[in-house]
Amino acid sequence: MYKKTILQFEGHIIGKAMSVIILLAVLVSVSSCAHYQCDPDYTGPAPRTAEMLEYYSYPKQDIGAKIEKTTEKKHYAISRIEFPSAINIYGKENIKIDYYQQKKPGKYPAVLILPISGGVDFSVKSFARYFASHGINCAVVHNRKADLEDTKSAEEIENYFRQTVLDNRQVLDYLVSRPEVDEDRLGCLGLSLGGIKASLVSGVDERLKCCVFGLAGGSIADITISSGEKEIRNSVKKFLKDDVTPEDIHAELSNKIRTDPLELAEYIDARNVLMYIAAFDMVVPRKCGDKLRQAIGKPETIYFFSGHYGSFLYLPYAEAKSLSFFKKKFGLK
Repeated sequence: MYKKTILQFEGHIIGKAMSVIILLAVLVSVSSCAHYQCDPDYTGPAPRTAEMLEYYSYPKQDIGAKIEKTTEKKHYAISRIEFPSAINIYGKENIKIDYYQQKKPGKYPAVLILPISGGVDFSVKSFARYFASHGINCAVVHNRKADLEDTKSAEEIENYFRQTVLDNRQVLDYLVSRPEVDEDRLGCLGLSLGGIKASLVSGVDERLKCCVFGLAGGSIADITISSGEKEIRNSVKKFLKDDVTPEDIHAELSNKIRTDPLELAEYIDARNVLMYIAAFDMVVPRKCGDKLRQAIGKPETIYFFSGHYGSFLYLPYAEAKSLSFFKKKFGLK
């Protein structure tokens, strides 16, 4: 009995200590950010062209999804949902979603959450849990197993990003077919590579009413040549042989990658975007984040005083700020 009491006391102390640490992290995060509101002179996005929409079209199909419930929480349930893509131009595996569904009857907003290059990690799950606990359905869309690092040409890179758009548009099709999803209140959030993907989907699909792009940037060519990420630098080195130069690689990527954040940025409504940019980012270089921000039309932007990976210290702040942003756009209390 005495031992049990001691353990309970220790657990209470540890819990209190963690709460204090989290609070301090939030306070430090808030005090070390630069926050810019959307450009007041912004006049709106460009209309999407028929040619562009045709490029990202796909055969419509009845989605026979396989659904497996995995976890029950107080306010929401988590299911793994899987269904085949109507079109595969890169990879062949099924589209996979971890779906966080509100338990209480009614129609609720839904947010796509797109992961980092390494896949669904603690940060992505943390956003999904946080949003779901505040009345928002979340669809965490898994990366395909055929990864970006497996590409061997500019054409394959284009196919990879185009497939991303096609997959996520089909996820939206599935979500709006569900009775608990309000099709007029759809959003998207992505981090790092997921932030880049989120900007692409937002540029193409008008159903996304509000979006958060974390640590994203453009162009793909600029990121490839400028990034300090080891995997990206190693990929570039593979092609730096004979008389091939970094400038040649940049030109090849610029000419052949059509599905690029900078190419689709003009179709995104800056008034419905929140960006997070790491001021000292060397993975998605800060200059690339600034280029994307400029191309969209200077949306609301928060600069973290950190590098790419150090920005995850801002996670509690980013969760709270992103939730506030979505609630405002969705008209939630």
